[in-house]
Amino acid sequence: MKTGAVETCGPTQLPPLSPTVHARRLLGLFPGLGLLVAAAVGSDWTVVRQRDRPYVTFANVAHFYQFPEYTHVSRTVSLRSERRVIRAQAGTSEFSINGVRFFANFPLLSIGDDDLISVMDVSKIIEPVLRPSRIQKAEKVETVVLDPGHGGTDQGASSSWGTEKGFALDVALAARRELIRAGYRVEMTRVNDVGVSLEERVNFANRFPKAVFVSIHFNSSSGGAGVESYALAPEGVLSNASSEHHVSAADVERHAGNALDGQNIALTASIHAAVLSRVSAFDRGVRHARFHVLRDIKIPAVLLEGGFISDPAEGQRIATGYYRQQLGTAIAQGIQNYNAAVNYRAGVTSFAVARTNLPPHAHPINEPLGADRPLEPSPLHPPSISINADE
Repeated sequence: MKTGAVETCGPTQLPPLSPTVHARRLLGLFPGLGLLVAAAVGSDWTVVRQRDRPYVTFANVAHFYQFPEYTHVSRTVSLRSERRVIRAQAGTSEFSINGVRFFANFPLLSIGDDDLISVMDVSKIIEPVLRPSRIQKAEKVETVVLDPGHGGTDQGASSSWGTEKGFALDVALAARRELIRAGYRVEMTRVNDVGVSLEERVNFANRFPKAVFVSIHFNSSSGGAGVESYALAPEGVLSNASSEHHVSAADVERHAGNALDGQNIALTASIHAAVLSRVSAFDRGVRHARFHVLRDIKIPAVLLEGGFISDPAEGQRIATGYYRQQLGTAIAQGIQNYNAAVNYRAGVTSFAVARTNLPPHAHPINEPLGADRPLEPSPLHPPSISINADE
């Protein structure tokens, strides 16, 4: 490092390293555990302060997460292994993991010969996305709360093809069918065209343990196109959204939902990747914001913008039942992928058993499960009433 104050340490904000010798002994005794302990082999993090916050080099990230290929040409960085790829460009505020776009919490920097990423972005994005099974207190998902945006007199965005409130409800119903088929209990904040306040949506969702929350919306803006997904912005991080029901962009305070930052970004990344794999849409990225339904939620939560109603071509696709069915199916698949990934150790007695059921421990959450069989779902639950008790 050529500039900045350098400190070699194992900060609590960064994933801890296990002793190298101990990891190598485990590998020697149990070769089949390679994927489980490979990430533990490495050296301490080297932290440098830039712009009054801690950063680490991408070379350090590559070393810790065992990327055998690390290149940086000019200001472009690439970390590659057999199953994982991270790409970034210094001077921007975004990077990709396995082809999925993420907006960084803080700018990526280039200092001398080193390209830097903030400790916040390693701990709040890269770590939970690459190693979801290590997220603390992540629970097996039994209930999914689907939240079709708007409703009643609040129609949301609209075009000559229809309204956001109608499209969002249709997507939620499609996702519910898939999730029930997979064995999940499904709750909905509304099941028809009624108005539900943001507070009621949050309070309703917070009634359910071992659950996740998915709020479904569509965008409208001149010239805009593509899908984007939002997790709650971590404490101290400015939002990169400014749409409806959003607090001041200057708000960087901690909210109740920040207790689940790891789960939030993992769920968001999983659903976003599943959507991109199923519908043909521009990737507007995994972003962070403080929407009301994300701030005070006490279960992992994501807000999905499933496309732009205002775009002539995309608006017509959204208006088709096929697109909305595919979007609902993708949401259901993303939830199942998340559930399998964060609960990798649940009910598994050996690595050999785990390999037949779930993706390896080192899989990032945005990698499709492929032929791997997901966790055995919970017993079938019929859909229950919506937030409106009289429905």
